[in-house]
Amino acid sequence: MSLVLFIVGLLGIITIYAKHIAEFYQGNFEVFVYFSDTTNADDARSTEKEIKKLSFVNSTVFIDREVAARKEIKRLGNDFIKTLGFNPIPHAIQINIKSDFAEEDKINLIEQQLKLLPNVDDVNYAKDDLGKNLLTQINQNFKMVRLVLISIAGIMLLISLALINSTVRINMFARRFLIKSMQYVGASDWFIIKPFLGMYTLYAIISVLVACGMLSGIVYLSEMQLNQNYWQLFIVQYALLAGFLLVLAVIISWISVFFATKRYLKLKIDQLY
Repeated sequence: MSLVLFIVGLLGIITIYAKHIAEFYQGNFEVFVYFSDTTNADDARSTEKEIKKLSFVNSTVFIDREVAARKEIKRLGNDFIKTLGFNPIPHAIQINIKSDFAEEDKINLIEQQLKLLPNVDDVNYAKDDLGKNLLTQINQNFKMVRLVLISIAGIMLLISLALINSTVRINMFARRFLIKSMQYVGASDWFIIKPFLGMYTLYAIISVLVACGMLSGIVYLSEMQLNQNYWQLFIVQYALLAGFLLVLAVIISWISVFFATKRYLKLKIDQLY
C-alpha cells in the first residue's frame, strides 16, 4: 500500500510544482508601454499613475530614457547619442500583469486599452517569430502537462484501488474461518466487520506515514541538488496532499474490508474450502 500511495503522492508533488511554475510565469508576464519621442518625463509619470489604477496591473516600473540610454551605452561600449545627435530611446513603463489576466484574449484587450492612453506610442510584450503571444504557448504547454498528470493520476488511482483491494481480500481469505466462526456464535455482521475496519485504518495510517516519509526524502534531495528551498512555499499543499492520501487509503481499505467480509459471511461453511 505504501508504494502505491508514494506513486500517487509523487504525481501530486509534480502537479504542485507544475502549477507553481505556471503561476510564476503568468504572474511575471511583462508588458512594455513606450511613449512618443516628444513626451517629457512628467507627462510619462502622470500616465504611469493612471496605469497603476487599472485592474489588471500588479506593479509598474518607470524607465527613464536618459537612464536607459546610459545603460545601453555601457552595454554596447558605444556612445550612439553622440553619433546620432539625439537619444532615440523613449520613456517607457514596464507593467507586470496579474496572473488572472495572463491569457491571450485578455492581453489583446489590455494592449488596446493601453494604446488609448495619452502620449502612448506603442505597446509591446513577448511574442514569437510569427508575432504570436508567447503566453498562449506557455498556457497551452501547462494545460497539456496538467492533462497528462491528471490522466496518469487517474490510472494510478485505479491501480491503487485494485492493489489495495487485492491485498485486503487475500488477508480476509486467510481469516475466513475466523469470520465464519464468529458468525456461528451469534455475532452480528457489524460486530465482525468493525475490528477489521479498525485494523485496516491503522494499516492505512502507517502506510501514509511511510509514503509521506519517502516523498519528503524525494523533495529534500531534489531541493538539495538544485540548491533551492522552495518546500516552505508549499506546506499547505503538502498537508492537503497528505490528507488526500490518508482519506484515499482509508476509504479504499474500508470498502475492500466491508465487501470482502460480507462475501465470506454470505458463504456456507463448505464453500470456504
